[in-house]
Amino acid sequence: MREDIEKQLVEKLKTRNFSVQMDESTLRDSEAVLITYVRYIDEGHFAEKMLFCKRLESTTTSKDIYNKLKNYLDVNDIPMKNITSCAADGAPNMMGKKNGCLKLMKDANPEMIIVHCVIHKENLVAKNISPVLNEVLHAVIKCVNTIKASAKCERLFKLFCEEQNEDHERLLLHTKLRWLSKGNCLKRFMQLFDAINVFLSEKLEMKYLLIIDGKAFVSYLADIFEKLNILNKQLQGPNKTLVDAKAKIFGFITKIELYQKH
Repeated sequence: MREDIEKQLVEKLKTRNFSVQMDESTLRDSEAVLITYVRYIDEGHFAEKMLFCKRLESTTTSKDIYNKLKNYLDVNDIPMKNITSCAADGAPNMMGKKNGCLKLMKDANPEMIIVHCVIHKENLVAKNISPVLNEVLHAVIKCVNTIKASAKCERLFKLFCEEQNEDHERLLLHTKLRWLSKGNCLKRFMQLFDAINVFLSEKLEMKYLLIIDGKAFVSYLADIFEKLNILNKQLQGPNKTLVDAKAKIFGFITKIELYQKH
């Protein structure tokens, strides 16, 4: 069944224009893979399909990624000129101006449009916060890591929350790869702030938050990143276009200006 579905997709791509989205990622066992999605018009509607997921055997240079894509297209007789645009994150091996994979694709198909993933750009912008808020954010993450570092400490914190009749018993871990996790981590930290204050009363990070009235700063950060998470989700999903993304982003900017006035 899988081969039949792939065959149908390949036959469609041979005769129509389509856009490509590529991402090179590393799995937990350090195995590097190249995931490629395609988007095209099918019977008047957007169709989005995974084209392939191929293992990168040794290095993950731009040349390796380009060769993996080109080899797949050549084997299946899909013309490179059918690719109208290609989107990727801002990694140098993908979007390097001189030797990036998209640059190599552009050389083979000059009419192709290169796009930096708008969701990735939004995530990069969200990292640019003031020094004070950045210190608060790092203090929060250190507090969370202190509790989550050992199973024993996490069990003790869970029992403590049960004794305090808290609505939640666990903190959420922040990881850079999961873009929404920062907002979720801050929101849960804020909900359990008083319990964490008592549980980590001797920790330097917690003392720092109390000295600078950290609860207000954490509350502010939780609200802002919750708004960013909502925007991030609005930029995703089927049938989304560049016009939709632009409208959501400009609408978000207008809201930020309104928040500042208030």
